[in-house]
Amino acid sequence: MPIFRGAWLSATDRDWWTTSRRSSARGSSARKAAFGSALLLVAETIGGTSPAAAREATHAIDIPAGSLESALARFSEQTGVSIGVAGALPRLVTRRVAGRMSADAALRRLLKGSGLRARRAGATYRIERAPRSAPPPPAPIAEPPLSPLTAPDIIVTSKKRPELLATVPMSISVIPLAPFGEGPATPSSRDITLGAEGLAETNLGPGRNRQFIRGVADSPFIGKSQSTVAVQIDDTRATFDAPNPDMHLIDVERVEILKGPQGPLYGSGALGGIYHIVTRRPDLDHASATLRLSGEGVQHGGVAGSVEAVANMPLADGRLAVRAVGYRIVRAGWIDNEDGRTDSNSTRVAGIRLGLRWRPADDWTVDLGVAQQDIDARDTQYVLSGNDALIRPNRIAEPTDNDFGMAHATIEGRLGGLRLVSATSIVGQGFDTVLDASAASASFGLKGAARFSDRRTYSLFNQELRLSPFDGGRWLVGLSVLGARSKGDATITDEAGASRIVDTINRRTVEYAVFGEASWPLLGRLDATLGARIFRTVSRDMAAEPEGERIRLRTKTLVSPSASLSLPLANDGIVYLRYARAKRPGGLAVSDGEGVGTYDADRINTIDLGVRKATADGRLALSGSGYFTWWDRVQSDYLLPNGLISTRNAGSARIIGIEAALDWRLGGGLSVSAGGAVQHSRLLRGADGEALDNRRLPVAPALTGRVEVAQAIGIAGWRGEAAVQANYIGSARLSFDSDLDRQMGNYAVVAARLTVSRGPWTVGATLDNALDLAGDSFAFGNPFSIREGPQYTPLRPRTLMLSIARRW
Repeated sequence: MPIFRGAWLSATDRDWWTTSRRSSARGSSARKAAFGSALLLVAETIGGTSPAAAREATHAIDIPAGSLESALARFSEQTGVSIGVAGALPRLVTRRVAGRMSADAALRRLLKGSGLRARRAGATYRIERAPRSAPPPPAPIAEPPLSPLTAPDIIVTSKKRPELLATVPMSISVIPLAPFGEGPATPSSRDITLGAEGLAETNLGPGRNRQFIRGVADSPFIGKSQSTVAVQIDDTRATFDAPNPDMHLIDVERVEILKGPQGPLYGSGALGGIYHIVTRRPDLDHASATLRLSGEGVQHGGVAGSVEAVANMPLADGRLAVRAVGYRIVRAGWIDNEDGRTDSNSTRVAGIRLGLRWRPADDWTVDLGVAQQDIDARDTQYVLSGNDALIRPNRIAEPTDNDFGMAHATIEGRLGGLRLVSATSIVGQGFDTVLDASAASASFGLKGAARFSDRRTYSLFNQELRLSPFDGGRWLVGLSVLGARSKGDATITDEAGASRIVDTINRRTVEYAVFGEASWPLLGRLDATLGARIFRTVSRDMAAEPEGERIRLRTKTLVSPSASLSLPLANDGIVYLRYARAKRPGGLAVSDGEGVGTYDADRINTIDLGVRKATADGRLALSGSGYFTWWDRVQSDYLLPNGLISTRNAGSARIIGIEAALDWRLGGGLSVSAGGAVQHSRLLRGADGEALDNRRLPVAPALTGRVEVAQAIGIAGWRGEAAVQANYIGSARLSFDSDLDRQMGNYAVVAARLTVSRGPWTVGATLDNALDLAGDSFAFGNPFSIREGPQYTPLRPRTLMLSIARRW
């Protein structure tokens, strides 16, 4: 049966239906019964279905996951029931619906969570928006919310088109975040790391950390090479070779972590994977606002507080809305200096984010946005005399300033049977850091105390055009142009004021790419997916040498392919086997403080075998994967004898690992989530091809594990959740260089949280590092003095945070 758009019945038909109802109401009960029987007979004669029959008859339903439009068409084919649609259907992805059920039940399942409802209109159903009202306060929590594993209808977009997580043949971790004001605190990037298997992060401090996925870790130092993990904010590529901006995750819907090489869709710099932040877009229908005030106290340290706010305002009902986010956060310090500076490593973070959504037509959406965030850290957070001491003798403060700005425009709409997406973004980042270089003064011909200052600016422009089937489909093609610029100088100044430039960065990179991915049935239920990116990179590196400026111009054409086989399982499960490759371009780097050397592009290949499976009732879900990675010409930032950071090709590496996760809702509001990962990552051969002995890749621990127990609670009309989480971080090494191969990690942390809500109010509490352990989270702090003795970065001591939020 067809799907009808626009009007449901002609004026004559409506008049006939109204007259018939009135005539029937005036007749006797016998006449009513006769008329009803006649009406049913007429409906059956013309091929229609009476409302009662449509409601009560059962049908063999098997509607695959896909767009709402294609799902409704399948529904009509399988039930013989017509569907009417007022206007254009919204762009939604529905979950699979299968089994024997009534038409009513099938439609309820298809439309669950969509904001739409099916209303009977004679022998048809009419799809319309559910009645709108002001957003109610959060409902009492009877069960903890479903995790991504036990919520098979969760949609991910990190593969650049909406897909059901249960159908994606790739290892992905999805961390859903509660709407702002409904949780005790905005999670940090460290919280995300503790909740996702395979993700590791250094601990230099906010705005200075590097992320690694599945052991693809080249160095703990912030040099000139690209990170192995690319940060993506919605459709914006946020980093190319800049440090992680560490965006505050306020008003974020979820974080998606794509594991393994992502070169086919994201190009260079995605060797380990993608860290994808998905923000909440403006709501076109409802006005709302939320304000949260928080205060924290750090044992052995100071106290601090924060204010955060989110406001949403429709400007034209259903067509235009604006959403604003603002925050100012002070994080208390806990490191003291012998010169009298106490709690010196406190940090201030301030930011705004503005988004505008415009729907000029039913099938078109325009999203515009800007964001600005400034992170100012007063000092670093390492110590020298053991990981249980929180005092050090630094003579010079070591502040860091990371300023990040972003503007973006995304246009999405329908062209015939295709979906067109145009994503344009501009990113600017300034990164300034100061270090005490007194230990290396003599190496630069200076005397006494010396101050190292590194000032860098990064800019990034990205334009993408993508086409895919409007109904969700099984393919995607795109074009991309990316331009990146990095520039900066590093200077050392002694106490007498003498200064010299010791390092420079001046690089321009342009990347042109065509990419695509397609899936199709292969044998029976087996699916095959192929993807590839062909990109041409033009890079221009400039560096200063004693005899003048050296320029290196390189043009290279690269191909990054991927291929996977997948088999769907019952209850939204999947088994998959995937291969993918990614690359990074080479460049220039200081070689000895005077000369300039070069480093070549590196390449990584990964094979990944994984499974995701949930029970029919969604209460128990398991996922697991095993992976094998080989990495050629590993680019690595490393320390020169004078403390400067350079880049080289270190050799060839191999990584083998397994990871698994479990989510279990036991009933009665109790749930358990657990996971773990084991990996073996080694640098096998040096750049000269010589075999190496037991050189572990840096930072990423060999073993990690987590478990969280959550319980829904109710206290005197307040409803909420209490949870306890424990994490074990296994041992890791700082570097595969023998003179810096220092151990870190091998500690466990426990945290707890409590959230209760009543009406528009939410009160929350979190207790981090509840046992006040002083494990060494990162065996590094200052490159100029690290060879003089051990350095430790202790865990943040026991921290209590209290918050109160109000929604309007």
